[in-house]
Amino acid sequence: MKKYILFACTLLTLGFFASCSSCSNKNEKPREERVAEFRSTLNHEDTTTMLKLCDDAMAQLKAGQVDRVLSSLYEYDDSTKEVKPLSKQTADRFRRRFHMFPVLDYSRQFFSFQLEGCNDVRYNVTWAKAEQTGTGEPAKTAYMFNPVKVDGTWKLCVKTQKDEIDPDMR
Repeated sequence: MKKYILFACTLLTLGFFASCSSCSNKNEKPREERVAEFRSTLNHEDTTTMLKLCDDAMAQLKAGQVDRVLSSLYEYDDSTKEVKPLSKQTADRFRRRFHMFPVLDYSRQFFSFQLEGCNDVRYNVTWAKAEQTGTGEPAKTAYMFNPVKVDGTWKLCVKTQKDEIDPDMR
């Protein structure tokens, strides 16, 4: 009897997952096609503007202007395609991060255009000198921004916890 119940539960579970995957938006284009379309709308000025926003923020962090940087950062909501100023909770989280890992030096590691609301600019950040670490090597971390182009304007957004895992990349 237990085998039949287990078998029935397994079938129900499989049916549930199959029905969920069939409910996805069939009209949505594949990710590769959406990325290609977004990239085709960009030009050299987009790259320059986007990188300047990010580089300026890093220079300000290096100069200790954390509040100035926080006031220029945004959050992007992919479901509504809206850019909003950082919430108090998110601003506080990044303020703590920027103070805990101050930017002594930085270098851009890479940048990538993917979609309107999903772009990456990653920096290697030195936050403690080798003498301070006692290991002979400086302490490093990485900062990543998500520049977003909305209504023709680039905004510097942060990567939030929900942005860390791109559901289309699973």
